[in-house]
Amino acid sequence: MKSVTIKDISRIAGVSTMTVSRVVNKEKHVKRETRERVIRAIKKYGYEPNYFARSLKTRRSKTIGLIIGDIENPYYSRLSKGVIDTAEDADYNVMVCNSKYSPKLGEKYLNMLLKRGVDGLVIATIDFNAALLEKISRKNVPFVLVTRRLDTLEDINYVIADDYYGGRLAAEYLVRLGHRKILFLRAADVSGANDRVRAFQDVLQENGIDLGECLVSRVLNSSDEIFEEIKQLLKKRANYTAVIAGNDFVAIEAMEAMVELGLDIPGDVSLIGYDNLKITSILKVPLTTVDQPKLLFGQLSAIRLIKLIEDPESRKNPQKIIKRPKLVIRNSCRKIDGVQ
Repeated sequence: MKSVTIKDISRIAGVSTMTVSRVVNKEKHVKRETRERVIRAIKKYGYEPNYFARSLKTRRSKTIGLIIGDIENPYYSRLSKGVIDTAEDADYNVMVCNSKYSPKLGEKYLNMLLKRGVDGLVIATIDFNAALLEKISRKNVPFVLVTRRLDTLEDINYVIADDYYGGRLAAEYLVRLGHRKILFLRAADVSGANDRVRAFQDVLQENGIDLGECLVSRVLNSSDEIFEEIKQLLKKRANYTAVIAGNDFVAIEAMEAMVELGLDIPGDVSLIGYDNLKITSILKVPLTTVDQPKLLFGQLSAIRLIKLIEDPESRKNPQKIIKRPKLVIRNSCRKIDGVQ
């Protein structure tokens, strides 16, 4: 059966092909009764617009590329939802790529998305170097960084949390509870995650805590790796009184490892996470954590990117959006005996 074309719809509805195109593209300046007549014809005859042909004409694909850090981490599902929902409301599609925190894999996906002709990019938590980002700019493809900043380039748009502040919230809370032997579990080697580590170390030094009594782990990636590494670290040094996890995903794996080792939370070891994933409030021991507005990050980044795509003049005024996280206190941390 022959497929229905835009000319068929224009003939059936008694309008020009330009009017059909305006209705399909949700443009203004079409009378209500005319729009409804065209829509009825489209639905009745199952007309599907040729988006490839349209993209050649308009030089837009109505597609956004989203590169995330790790699809296993629920943090990215919330961030992705914010991007996808906002993009769909503006009639854009989203292609999601999982970099697994690998700059090499992230660069591979980046090149693939550029070849596919995406209109813009949302890049979440991948440490692309300045040269690579400049390459994207030279191709005139707008992009927004999420939970990642790059201050060496002035015209960068980003949406981030103040991760140094968030790291201080976690570390200072444990210090106030009297903890002096703290294990920090690193979740990634990216700017935001490294800011949390730096904040942790600064708080220890400011409070005269012996850094030798504390430890910052290597970067932990897969769930199996996280689980086994935490068990080994806690076995080697059974005198840690508290653990800070680089994110809630790592904190949940840490909690499972502690249970397997027969450790009570928070009786034996206090535990604090970062991100405030929804599940953390309903764990067996509700997790104290640092809250980040994940959905909002996705929404704000998509709103900004669509503005950059549709209004090239806006690219002259880059936006750097920084949101302060907050501490959410639940039941996974306790005060050391004797602390006032």
